[in-house]
Amino acid sequence: MDFADVWTPKIVGEELLEAVRWANRAAGRVGPAGLRSNMPNLALITSDEDFDGWPPIEIRPMRRALAPARVSQLERAIWWQATYLKDQPGAARVLKHWVRAKLTHGMTFGEACDRRGWSRPTAYRRRDEALAAISMGLAQEGVAYGRH
Repeated sequence: MDFADVWTPKIVGEELLEAVRWANRAAGRVGPAGLRSNMPNLALITSDEDFDGWPPIEIRPMRRALAPARVSQLERAIWWQATYLKDQPGAARVLKHWVRAKLTHGMTFGEACDRRGWSRPTAYRRRDEALAAISMGLAQEGVAYGRH
């Protein structure tokens, strides 16, 4: 096995962030006006009471169309949380907040932890556990990086 094909928690985090950025650009905001696309209501970016008072996610227009294979990869990445963290709801919730904080202009994960009343060291451990669980799940299923 080539080490370039191995999923790491860092690579999983970067891919999740890219997938959520893409989903926000492709599907737009989902709100009271209803769903304007057939994109799923995403567990990682869903607007719920956890994010009341947060600044909106910064959505930049797509500069170029993505290849269909890349779109398929990003669609599958959106579902990693539901697939690999279904038995770890705490880690999944922390990961959702980390993703949202990374994509929200003017918000840090530390500030998100403070808003929730979470211990920062514990939240960072839960985030790392979530990313590691996803990377291990991908490895166990034999999903090579770049071929997901």
